[in-house]
Amino acid sequence: METTVHQFPPFREADVHHGHDEHGHHEDIGFLRSYVFSTDHKIIGIQYGLTALCFMLFGFFLMILMRWQIAHPGLPVPLIGPILEKALGQPAAKGVISPDLYNSLGAMHGTIMVFLGIVPLAFAAFGNYVVPLMIGAVDMTFPRVNMASYQAYFIGGLIMLVSFFIPGGAAQAGWTSYSPLATTIPTHGQLFWIVGMVFLISSSLLGAVNFIATIIQLRAPGMTWMRLPWFVWAQFVTAFILLLAFPPLEAAAVMQLMDNVAHTSFFLPTGLAVGGQLANVSGGGSPLLWQHLFWFLGHPEVYVLILPAMGIVCEILANNTRKPIWGYKPLV
Repeated sequence: METTVHQFPPFREADVHHGHDEHGHHEDIGFLRSYVFSTDHKIIGIQYGLTALCFMLFGFFLMILMRWQIAHPGLPVPLIGPILEKALGQPAAKGVISPDLYNSLGAMHGTIMVFLGIVPLAFAAFGNYVVPLMIGAVDMTFPRVNMASYQAYFIGGLIMLVSFFIPGGAAQAGWTSYSPLATTIPTHGQLFWIVGMVFLISSSLLGAVNFIATIIQLRAPGMTWMRLPWFVWAQFVTAFILLLAFPPLEAAAVMQLMDNVAHTSFFLPTGLAVGGQLANVSGGGSPLLWQHLFWFLGHPEVYVLILPAMGIVCEILANNTRKPIWGYKPLV
């Protein structure tokens, strides 16, 4: 007698190429496909984690340079001063941090720690590795989209880093990139910042869609909504916040990009003066529009930072005390 097993959410056949429970013959797909262009959620989680930690370490070094300038203004940076001069040129002449370089350090420190460090580490790294295991899924719903999400993140980070070595240095308008300051600084660093942000935002959106689809569609039989681990709920809500909050910033970034390269005036007002002279812009734009679009992401971003951490803490406490989370339903 044939037995039919009905599963909800819809059953998905295990992909033998992932090899989670495969004990038979396993084709060697090579190093690149296994560890660089992998579609396995665990490998992608590790990629996100290691890359985010490297970016956070780099952001920490930027903060150290800023602290040196505050403590010893006008003095060469010890040990690495000559290296800075060779790598960055005029902004670090004689190993001294110039005002322009200090502005770049501040802008890139904030950008790296938020968009390249904490969010990818807390949301993408832990989420990719743990969420499918917690809900009994074989992998994420869209493994190739998952891979593309990490690649977009990595490319965006590289663009940010490369901007330090172009003439004029990296972005100098702060991690908020307020207009019209971001458009009137006579360097290409801000252009690199905007392009990098477009890649980073696209990466977050791809990841958010994937998490939402995975948690809805690939839960194991019997894994109802009120049985989901609290960390999964935290990731689910975080994904929705990212999906709602990031598109306005991406649209704003494209508009600011057009202000920089196509001489539009989305954020440039009429009568704008730069260096005591009227700027040659068409005008009619609104600097406040950029602030509204940026902080439409900026305020929900604090929840993007804290919710995964709260989920991790709750899971650790519940598992080590061998007790369920008190007030689980009200928390959800």
